[in-house]
Amino acid sequence: GGGGGGSDWQRGKAPPPPRPVAGRGGRGGRGGRGGRHNHQNEPFPDDDFDPLVSNANRWVPSKDNSVMAKVEKQVKGLLNKITKEKFDRLAGQLCDIQIKSYDMLTLMIRLVYEKAIGEPNFSDMYANLCYQLSQRVKKSPFIQIIQSDEDPMAEPGAECNYDEGGSASFRWSNDVSTSDAEILGPFESEDQCVDVAIGNDDTDPIKRGEMELSLHRLLIKRGNFIKIMQSQADGKFYMVCFPLSKAEECGQQLSTKIFTSEIECQNDATKMNTFKRSLLNKCEDEFNKQDIYKDWKEEMKEYKKLKLTLSESEQKEREEELEFRRMKIKKQMLGNIKFIGELYKLGMLKEKIMRFCIQSLLKLEEVRGADYLRFKNVEDDEMDEEDHEALCNLFITIGSTIDNPKAAVYMQAYFQKIHVLGEDQSLSSRSRFAYQDLIDMRAKGWKLRRKVETAKTLEEIRKEAEKEERMQQQQSMQNNYGGRGGGGRGRGGGRGDKGGYRGGRGGGDYRNDNRESGGRRDNRGYDHQYDNRGGGRGSRNDRNDGGRGNYGYSPNNRGPPPMPSARMAPPPVAPKILSPPPGGRSGGQQFAKDKIETRAKNMRDEFMNEGRDEKELLLTMDENLSGNPDAGSIIVQLYADQSMDCKAPMRKAMIDILTILYKAGKLTKSDVEVPMADMVEFIDSFVVDSPGAIGFLGELLAPFLDMKALDIKWLCEKTSMLMNKDDQKKVIHNAIVEMKKACGDGATRAVFGGPNEVKAMEKLLGAGEFQAIAAQCL
Repeated sequence: GGGGGGSDWQRGKAPPPPRPVAGRGGRGGRGGRGGRHNHQNEPFPDDDFDPLVSNANRWVPSKDNSVMAKVEKQVKGLLNKITKEKFDRLAGQLCDIQIKSYDMLTLMIRLVYEKAIGEPNFSDMYANLCYQLSQRVKKSPFIQIIQSDEDPMAEPGAECNYDEGGSASFRWSNDVSTSDAEILGPFESEDQCVDVAIGNDDTDPIKRGEMELSLHRLLIKRGNFIKIMQSQADGKFYMVCFPLSKAEECGQQLSTKIFTSEIECQNDATKMNTFKRSLLNKCEDEFNKQDIYKDWKEEMKEYKKLKLTLSESEQKEREEELEFRRMKIKKQMLGNIKFIGELYKLGMLKEKIMRFCIQSLLKLEEVRGADYLRFKNVEDDEMDEEDHEALCNLFITIGSTIDNPKAAVYMQAYFQKIHVLGEDQSLSSRSRFAYQDLIDMRAKGWKLRRKVETAKTLEEIRKEAEKEERMQQQQSMQNNYGGRGGGGRGRGGGRGDKGGYRGGRGGGDYRNDNRESGGRRDNRGYDHQYDNRGGGRGSRNDRNDGGRGNYGYSPNNRGPPPMPSARMAPPPVAPKILSPPPGGRSGGQQFAKDKIETRAKNMRDEFMNEGRDEKELLLTMDENLSGNPDAGSIIVQLYADQSMDCKAPMRKAMIDILTILYKAGKLTKSDVEVPMADMVEFIDSFVVDSPGAIGFLGELLAPFLDMKALDIKWLCEKTSMLMNKDDQKKVIHNAIVEMKKACGDGATRAVFGGPNEVKAMEKLLGAGEFQAIAAQCL
């Protein structure tokens, strides 16, 4: 220690200033600020101690955690940026991270899991991320097989647990790195590394620094773990070694079991280190964390005992702390339940695990016999408020999946208790109503009463806003369609008149609801409009010339203004429901071709993303494209062109859309014939860029031929315009093949097998060529 003071300092007093010692004092001395005294002749205060002795422990390596810290930072950064919009790109980056050890795998699982339970609304997205990660790390590339000279039959912990004369044995490790901070070497050969490792030579370690090393060999010899690495720069050998007994201290994972076969060892390692197994372990750990509530309840009881001894401010502070902890635990538990359910829906967890979760929450225990299965309540069957909420959330997430015929016995037992809980007056009304909603939901096939919020892309949000706007417009039009609009009883359209859109003969715009005029409405439903130019009473419809409810003066009206009078004859009563314009093609807003194409693309994307909703599709067609006579042919042309170079699901969706629109009368034969004629006549040009174009054309033709929108005479006429006879043959052949796939043999023979149809195709292709196709396909 530092010099100064000697033995004249007493406890409780300030230490005396240091006394400089010649030659050794000052800042530069080895003893620190005050130098260092020469105490060689002074006795130690206490001579009763064991002298230092050198032991047999040699240098052991310390684990380098810098790689883990780097990976953790990288994963957290990607998870913080991930959204449904960016999911594919960022999930791909996460999957591309090279997993070099089991610790790294569990780190990624832990980080994703923490993010998922902290953001339960995005549980489905994080579950999908786990699924993608599980597909990427199926083979567990970080597993290493270690050859050993240990005797598998020896007692564990034996002092000399190896057999030099026996056959090789094997262990595995899921955590072998080449990034050790300190290493031994360099050595000229592998044998030299082994000799040094088992020869108890005191070799000083060196810093690895930035040296790049590759794993050369792993072995266990004479009770020592030896990891031999090779420099990529000069080919020299380096190693890390330590006694097996110090493996845990050195941070080196090794299998506890010793295997006699390398294949057996490899299979066990693969089984124990899969992504699914690691994820299952994490799910189990998190689910069992519900016991944290027990600690919280104990703290709450202690607080209630001591509450009277605390001041008001201390009570408030303590209560806020307990409430914050309770909400945090509740959020974690509910988030964990939802995430587990989403993983089960993707097949990541087995049904047996979900039954365990349900029974744990319901406090039920299975009792199995030789030929029966029944359930009983566990001894500690008290369920708290959080258990009730977690159970309901779990069934909402997985109910439609787990409620299957194979699980009928279990579901019957679960819902017997749920019925009891739903009528238990000792529970809060919130819990009882939640159980009753759950029972109703199951009775209705697990249809949710309200839509559950999930992660959405910006495009989905935009489409939802557009859909909501369309619904509002439709509702507004329906209101104006009825008897209360368009010139109903009372002057100016009566009650609820907002312009009489589609109700008046003059059409007009429903948005022009006389925003410029002011007035009042009396208790009989009449609108009293006041014009500062002396126009007298008028309708709210005064901007729609020709409408039935238009009785007020407007500069847009033809003829002189009416003479003011005390009463005017009421207009005729309009029918409550008017028929829509014939064909659904007039009365809407006019769009340019590019605008129609944009809306057609949005209509296709919406159809694909929203469960192929036919009702919504027809609504979109009516609202956005009904006022455009050419909209049908533009849509058919667009979808036909895009079908030549798109993926199969999109092609199938566009063909389904065209089929639905034609069957609903939204498309006419002329809408189909003109664009499809271009496709057939110029199919040879499409083949240049898309070799499968003729097959895709067959997919397009099949439903139109089946619906009689096109016929064989038309097809032969358009096909004859192809210059190449082989292309003509391919068009007919592919049309038959694709129609068989889509519509079946009977429908295909009905379209292609009639005498007139056969005659037309024989004329086009020649009798021999068509008969060969017919023999093969019909």
